[in-house]
Amino acid sequence: MTRRPQILIVDDEAHLRNGLRRILNEEGYEAITAPDGETALMLAAEKKPDIVLLDIMMPGMDGREVCHRLRKVAAEAQIIYLTAKVETTGPLQSKHLRGEADAFIAKPATSKRILSKIESMLHSTEEQPDC
Repeated sequence: MTRRPQILIVDDEAHLRNGLRRILNEEGYEAITAPDGETALMLAAEKKPDIVLLDIMMPGMDGREVCHRLRKVAAEAQIIYLTAKVETTGPLQSKHLRGEADAFIAKPATSKRILSKIESMLHSTEEQPDC
């Protein structure tokens, strides 16, 4: 039996975390949540998620700092910024993408959009040959 893809949801808004967890679980993913950066780093080191949905604007450690640290503790995880903070198209996106998140989804986002992005990212890693 293969492991269900695991998605770590990091957001300080409980209603968003819980709603996304429910949607992802219903779609067959194993969704885990973290309310802040410190918890996210601990869970990522322990669970090694496939994808991290990461808010940028959080109290304490912001999402950009979490992203940089995640690259060290869960290097295989693909990171999606789920945020209203930055533009998701144009030159600003490419500036922020370099060395940070693998993708952006602008808030508010539909569950269809989030699921589509997750599927796309999971399939792109399946198609990469092993070295």
